[in-house]
Order: sequence, then C-alpha cells, then structure tokens
Amino acid sequence: MRAPGTAKTWRQRTVAPGAVAGVALALALATSVAPAHADEFQPAVDQVVQIPAESLALNNSRNAVYAASRDAVYTIVAGGAHYVHTGTGFPDEIAVNSKTNKVYVTGHNKTMEESTLSVVDTETSYFSVLRLDNSSGVMAVNEETNKVYLSTDTGLVTVDGNTNVITPVPGSLPASDLAVNPVSNKTYALSGTSVNVVDSTGQISSTIPLEAPGILRLAVNPAKNKVYAITDDKTRSSIKVIDGATDTLSGTLEWDSTIESFALNPVTDQLYIGSVKPAEGSVRVVDGTSLKESAPIPASSRVNSLAINPSTNKVYASLSEGGTAVIDGGTKQATVISSSPWHSGIVSPAENKVYVIADSTLAIIDGNVDVPAKNDFNGDGTPDVLARDQFGVLWLYPGNGAGGWLARIQVGQGWNVMNSMISPGDFNGDGNVDVLARDHEGLLWLYPGNGSGGWLNREVVGSGWQGMTAIDGVGDFTGDGSADVVARSSEGWLWIYPGNGNGGWLERRYVGFGWNAMSEITGVTDFNQDGTSDLIARDSNGALWLYPRNNYGWETSKQVGQGWNAMNSLMGPGDFNGDGRADILARNAAGELWLYAGNGTRSWPTATKVGTGWNVMTAIF
Repeated sequence: MRAPGTAKTWRQRTVAPGAVAGVALALALATSVAPAHADEFQPAVDQVVQIPAESLALNNSRNAVYAASRDAVYTIVAGGAHYVHTGTGFPDEIAVNSKTNKVYVTGHNKTMEESTLSVVDTETSYFSVLRLDNSSGVMAVNEETNKVYLSTDTGLVTVDGNTNVITPVPGSLPASDLAVNPVSNKTYALSGTSVNVVDSTGQISSTIPLEAPGILRLAVNPAKNKVYAITDDKTRSSIKVIDGATDTLSGTLEWDSTIESFALNPVTDQLYIGSVKPAEGSVRVVDGTSLKESAPIPASSRVNSLAINPSTNKVYASLSEGGTAVIDGGTKQATVISSSPWHSGIVSPAENKVYVIADSTLAIIDGNVDVPAKNDFNGDGTPDVLARDQFGVLWLYPGNGAGGWLARIQVGQGWNVMNSMISPGDFNGDGNVDVLARDHEGLLWLYPGNGSGGWLNREVVGSGWQGMTAIDGVGDFTGDGSADVVARSSEGWLWIYPGNGNGGWLERRYVGFGWNAMSEITGVTDFNQDGTSDLIARDSNGALWLYPRNNYGWETSKQVGQGWNAMNSLMGPGDFNGDGRADILARNAAGELWLYAGNGTRSWPTATKVGTGWNVMTAIF
C-alpha cells in the first residue's frame, strides 16, 4: 500500500477553500440561534419530472406510467413525460387496462357540475368523455373481462371496454373502495360496513358484513384468492380477511392503535401497515396466511403512504417529516433515502422504479441505485474504521457488520505528514469509498479507495486548507448524490463544500457561524433516519448536540448527551452494528472505544465497549 508521500503520479486540481465565493443561505447553525430555512435540495435518488400530477396508473405491458392532472393525461416512459390528451377536467382517479392500452380517468367539471369518465386510447390518442351521475371517483379495471367498475351516488356501474356502454349494477350502493380479483373475475365493493361481491355478469352475488366501523380500503391477493379489509375507527384498527372461494370472513387481527397507510405484497402475502404506535412512527408487518405479526419496523415519523415492488420484495414508506424508508421485505432492515414527503406512489417492477406524487409534482425513485456504506473500505458491505498509530502506520479495522471487528490490516505508512484525515464516502464517484487528507502545507489530497482495502494514485484536490480548524465528511449533505465535506474556519464560520461526484467541488456554501464554541464536529450521515445527513457537535461544556437537516433547512438542534468531554475522539462510521441505523464511535482517555448505537431517533441508548488500547492511535476516522 502506498504511503501519503509516495504517490507515483497525481493530477493536481488546486481549489483553495476561500477562493470560491460562498452563497449565504438562510441557515443558522450556531448553538445559540435556531435554524431557519435553506435552499431546498433535490433528493439524491429522485428524478423530478416537472409535471403536475394528482393520480397515477401503471401499464404493465408497456412499462409506462400514466399521470392525471387538471385537463391533461401524461405518459411517462424512461423518465420523459409526454402529453396523451387534454380535457379530463379535475381528475379524481386514473386506471389503465394494460391489455387494451386504454386509460380511464374519473373527474368532475366544476363549471358544468357534472362527473365524467374520460376514456383514452393510447394507441390512437383518440378519447371520449362519458357523463356520470355524480361519481365519487372510485374506480377499478378488470383486464380479463375488459370492464371498468365505478361508484356513483346512486350505486355501482360497469363500463364495457369495447363499447363504452354504461350499465348499473342492480341493488348496489355507493362504494368507498373497489378491488378486482382477475382470476375469479369478482369485484369487491366496500359499502358502509359491508363488502358487496359483484360477479362476472355484473350482479351482486353476496354481501359480507364486517361489523366494523371506519373501513378504509380493500386489497386482493389473486393467487391466494383472499381479500383484505383494513378498518380504523380511531380507537382501534384491524385487518379482516375474506375467503374468496366462499366469500365469508375467515380471520381478524386487531390493534388498539391507528393505521395511517396500508400495502400488500401479493407474492409473499405480507401486509405492511403504517401505524402511529408502538413508536412515534412504525411499519407493522403481518403474514397474511397466519395473521402473525413480526416486530414493527420503527420509523422516524408518521408513514404517509406505502408502495411495494413485489419483484424485489422492497417496501417504500413515505415519512411525514421527510425521507423515504426503503425496507427489505426479507431482512426487515430499513434504509432512508432523501425525498420530500409523498402521498401516493406506484411501482414499475420491470424498471425497478417508484413513481410518487409529492406536492402535486411527480418524482421517480430509482430502485437500481445502491448507495455504498459510508466507511466500507474493503467492499464487503459493512463499515470499517481507519486508524493511524504513533509511528504513522495506517491500519484498516474491518467491521464484521454486527458491532465487532475482523483482523486488522496495514494499509499505509508515513501518514504522520497528515494533520487531518476524513472518510467522506465515495468522493470521486467510482463506487468505492475514499479518504481525504490534509498535509502541513494545507494541501488536500484525495486517496481513492480501490474497493478492497487499498488505494489508487492520490491527487491534490485543494489548497489553502490550513485555515480550517475542523474538517469532516458529512455524507451526501446537499442531496445531489455526491459526498460532501463540512469545514470550520478559524473565525468560527461553518462551510459546506459540496462534492461534484467526480473528485472535485461545486461552489461552497456558508451554513453557520459561532462554531468555535464546539470542540468537536462530526458528520454522522442520517442519524435520525429522515433521509438527510446530520451533524453531531460537542460544546466546551461536554454537551453533545444533534443538528438534523430536513428538506427545508435545519431543524432545531437538540442536546442528546452530556459529559462527552471524557471522549477525545468521535467518528460517525455509518451503520456499524448492522441494524440499519447510523451509529457513533467514541474513544475515551483510557483508550477504550465505545459504540453508541443509533436507534433512528434523536435519543441515545446505552453504550457498548467495542475495543481497548486505542490510545496508541493518533487519529481514528
């Protein structure tokens, strides 16, 4: 491994910390000033499509998503949006028949005080508008029978997909939700506290009383021939299971908590429920066959909406305070990515993308994007630690993914020429974790990691950095997908140096003042699991403060610990113990290394000692 001073070749790109004018943001990061608002950064893995959107539908045969907005329907293919037609009025709901490539949009015209169903042939762009009797907008499509089911104020109607002829369903009532089983060709209509079953001939074949107020919605698992009804009366909630073969109630699971959202994975027959309890926010996981509940997955805030990709068995949960929790349906581990809160989403399994509506704007979450672990130097998927001893030897301490260690490896020598070393993550965009190091002349060097615990040729990426009294990697702080750096000047000003994703810099940003009161500043990635990178700072009294960032600026800092003057080194390795949440490692004067395992909130659990003899190290990062 090459030592800091022995690189054979390097490409110099000199960027002085003070040479680029800082853009003053309306932020206040000083300890005595509450944060204000900042420029809103676009999410790292979200591609924003600049069209208004109210509702979404997926065409499986074309891998196309259709979005309905006022007076327009768009088709989105490969991230590009195109008009399909105009004239939908104010849309309520959109659906598509993937076999006929027809799109259906329920809407209402406030001027003419009427409800409509727009039928769009996406092959020819021809469309027709059908008049309805005060439709509620609730709709479902049976692709096998080529029929559309709609709820109106007078009951259910069917629309023939070939002729557009509207036929009432005799004896039906208005429905608050509709769900189709394309295997049995039955349609389930949620009306009041009962579910009406409409057979393939358009007749009500049975009525299933659920005897529960506050029924929210229905979901069908065609493979299991089951229907799930979700209820919530604000004092208790439940899942009720309907046997599709007999159309009778076959099981119930109840809770004394509120349900916020719901989604079904029909492949695994797993139910995911956004709930307020038992934590501030959580996702309950229920096996649809046994109705047994797994341990809830904690969330940092309420779950607005859920979307599932059955092909990858991943669940996407929109958090009310920002961020999207991506849950692995197998391991039940969650990773939060940066996004605005969204209220509805649809998954395209073939693309492995999630289309979501946030503030009436369409955004795309790319499920193919994997963010490497912040400190994974050897490429095994778990965070590691680098440490320099008193002789300048650099050691790699590989984490075992469970809060412990594998055998250490020497990865360099001569590192005593460096007076500041940080792990920013993947700084040059090659998929491997890198190191930035400042020498005594103020030059900042990039040591690109090779992904297996070694280094590629180093290069200069900055000069004039001797004026900075603190430098640390903060992960993707700006939300553009690239690793960033935070630095404090000798005057106490705090700056963000956004990486450009290619080993260089974008324009630095001034983000606070008064930071000389802090004896330690550490980037801890997403400590509170809201999808954005956070800072931890220790003041002169030993109090530890969390500075969370949200989509609109800084949240108010919160004291999360005291007595931290006993620690002489802090670092944020990412998720060191493998529970899906960012952690902190701290060394005390006795040389003991302690793991403070984050729990996805702003509080601290009990620390665990994970090492001794670390006082021989002059730097840990």
